[in-house]
Amino acid sequence: MGIVEQIRCKMEQMTRSEQRVALYALGHMNDIAFFTLEDFARQVDVSTTTALRFCRRLDFDGFKQFQQAVRTDLKYSPDLLDKFHRTADNQLEDTLLAQTVQQGIRCIQQTFRELPFEAVEDAVKRIAGARRVYTFGMRESQALAAYAYSRLLTVRGDVFLYQDGYTGNVEALLSATKEDVFVVFLFHRYTRQTLRTLEALKERNVQVILITSPPVEQVARFATVLLPCQVDGVGIKNSALAPICLSDYLCNAVAMANGEATMQRMSQSEALFASNEIIEN
Repeated sequence: MGIVEQIRCKMEQMTRSEQRVALYALGHMNDIAFFTLEDFARQVDVSTTTALRFCRRLDFDGFKQFQQAVRTDLKYSPDLLDKFHRTADNQLEDTLLAQTVQQGIRCIQQTFRELPFEAVEDAVKRIAGARRVYTFGMRESQALAAYAYSRLLTVRGDVFLYQDGYTGNVEALLSATKEDVFVVFLFHRYTRQTLRTLEALKERNVQVILITSPPVEQVARFATVLLPCQVDGVGIKNSALAPICLSDYLCNAVAMANGEATMQRMSQSEALFASNEIIEN
């Protein structure tokens, strides 16, 4: 029996505080693999005693043994049907809506609590000062890239949605230089095409702001600036709220950084929108 099944089987026997730990554990297995006991308790906002009691509820001697079981399970990545059954089985007394909202909020809070401020400010400066900005992502990350593109295009010029693999415009890489910035979204499941693109950008010394989820060891070497986001969820699909909020912040911060230039661009945009309005009698 895997660790997820063990937690599910014991859930009804747990206290409310232990159930909080359980729900967090179900959504953050990747993080737990690298936590200390103190980290684990702090993330759930419980005492280390409660965290240990949760581990022992699952018949582990302590946190280390529980963590080892988690690491073993991570060698197997659940498919969509597994996630469907997990979602159906983990509702407890709360509604599915409440659990979904709670998980999204937790991802946002943990992301912005752990994001290195210096890295975020570095990303803002690079986006604000770049000659051109491209946003890029594959599979579901493509939707996040499109969202960031729509935000950044509002506050600065020369922003492009790079769609390598969809439209075949790999030629854009040929003109990219160290004066350009690629904002790359890389979330599970990783695609070979995204990694090839990151390798090509690194070879050309193009600045890369990499927004991805922990663990980041395998992809950190591609990033000029690394911005980890928490997306793990207890539902069928991971939560996209944290990278969306980060895109909103980058948009606002770039606008403030470019000040007058952004105001002029937005004024011109408003005038263009106004000239295209349909006047009804």
